[in-house]
This record gives sequence, C-alpha cells and structure tokens, in this order.
Amino acid sequence: MLVNSFSVLLPVLFVLALGYFAGRSKKFDANQVKGINELALDYALPAIMFVGIVKTAAHPPRGETVFLIATTLALVAFYACVVLFSLSVLRRSLGMAALQACLLSFPSIAFMGFPIFKGLFGGSGLLSVTSATAIANLTVAPVTVLLLEIHAARARQAGSDGQPTRLGEQMVAALKGSVAKPLVWAPLAAVAIVLAGIPVPEAIDNMLTLIGSTTSGVSLFAAGLIIAAYKVTVSFETVANVVAKMVVQPLFALLLVMIFAVREPLGRELILICAIPSAVFPVLLAPRYGIYETEAASTLVLTSFAMVAVMPIAIMLTGGM
Repeated sequence: MLVNSFSVLLPVLFVLALGYFAGRSKKFDANQVKGINELALDYALPAIMFVGIVKTAAHPPRGETVFLIATTLALVAFYACVVLFSLSVLRRSLGMAALQACLLSFPSIAFMGFPIFKGLFGGSGLLSVTSATAIANLTVAPVTVLLLEIHAARARQAGSDGQPTRLGEQMVAALKGSVAKPLVWAPLAAVAIVLAGIPVPEAIDNMLTLIGSTTSGVSLFAAGLIIAAYKVTVSFETVANVVAKMVVQPLFALLLVMIFAVREPLGRELILICAIPSAVFPVLLAPRYGIYETEAASTLVLTSFAMVAVMPIAIMLTGGM
C-alpha cells in the first residue's frame, strides 16, 4: 500500500525536483522565475479552477456544504490558534506571528494540490482543491496582509508622530487586493455563473481547458524553482514549524472530519490538503516587511522535503476511510 501511495506521488516529485535542480543550476534568472510563477497563478490555475467549478458545482458531491465548513475551520481556526500561541507563548511581534501562522495553516494548494489530487482522484478531486484554494485566498491571505500592515503601521508610528492608519482602511485594502487576484475572482465568477444558470459555451470551455491543462506541470516546476532560491537553516523553530504544518494540521483536519462527519472521499481529501507543504505566499511577504525571512524560507523548503515521507503515509492511512 505504501509503495502504491508513493507511486502516485512519483510524477509530482519528479517535476518538483526538475524545477529544483534547474533553479540550483541557475538555468532561470529571477525575471524568468517570476514569469513562470505568474503563468501558473494568473493564467493556468484560474482557468482550470473556472472549468472545474462550472463542470461540477452544478451537481456537487453529497456533503459539500459540510466539507466547506470543515475546510474553513481547518485553515482559519488553525491560523488563529498559531497566531495566539505565537503572540502569547513565543512573545513574537504581530507581524512575525502572522507570517508563522500563514506558513503553518496555508498549504501550497495552488502549486501542488491539483497534480497530487489529479493522480489520486482524477477529475473528481478538482472541486475540493478549488474550494480550498479559494477559501485560503479569501481568508488566510488577506488577514495575513492586514496583520502585517498593522505591524508596519505600529513600527512607523513608534518612530514618528504621524496620523495612524485606521484599521477599517487597512482591512478594506487587504480584501480588495485579495479579490483582485485571478486566483480568487475566477472561481467566484464561476460560482456566480452556475448559480445564475448561465451555460458556458463549449468553445470557451475548450479554450480555458487548453491553458488550464498546463497547471500541474508548470505549477510544480515553478515551486521547484522557488524552493531552490532559498537557503535552509535548521533550528528548533523551523523543525517545530515543520511538525506543526505536516503533522498537527492534518491531525486537526482529521478531528474536524470526525466531528462534522464529512463524507468520503471529501473527508480524505481535506486531510490530504492539510498534508501539503507550506505555500510560498508568506515567504514572498517576509522580505517586503523585513521580518521572519530566514524562518519562512527554511520552513517552506523543509516542509517540501518532508512531503516525501508524510504524503505517502497520509495517503496510505486515509485510504481505508
């Protein structure tokens, strides 16, 4: 069973490693990596998300509502717990707590979710990955930006007597920035079209499917390039981050699946979503605010390496659910 589980991940790990070694050998410069990243996040991924929702949301699997509630809690409640723990126990600043929580609660669904779930569930897993991606980008992402902006505003106010920026303005700006991303508005537009009963012409479906079909390979290759760009520092904190992300969050998802009695295969899919490594989003934010840079980059790389062991075990253990 373990061998079969690993064989499902083998193509994913191959493309990820290909991108990693291409990055380590300097085959792509920073602008090229940025371009590949934008291709995956702004074009290919939103297209396949749109197609997937239009095809499946009109006839969602049984238990989809409960799955959405459990997924939101698995991401947002876990995020809140990490923020509170980081602030009260670790005595981190608000900005550092936000970045740590984002690392531990925001799986790299956009880069790794689609290729992994395609290999495991075929097209049936598309809706769960799309839903989790939309939820993360509508909740964890803007809240992290909001907390970082509050942190930055506090730092600026400490050194000046300027007028403080109002919390409401910071929240509105963060939400506007999140909704403006194709990764967010594309699935929302698809849901609106389904609810309105508007048929999508086959020609449009074919066009979006063509660009969307590149998602798996491009996103994994881009993830490998990004991982290769960072140096790893192994410390007690980064190891603890890896354990929290790759072990504690999936166990928290398992608890939610049991509490809400999430139907299969959605329950299994939620657990596996939480077993995906950290997203690159907080790693890109850390240099912008000048905090938690080494820890964020190291956590990203180490969780990606940990996936080699954790994901096959998670697939095997959830296979009988």
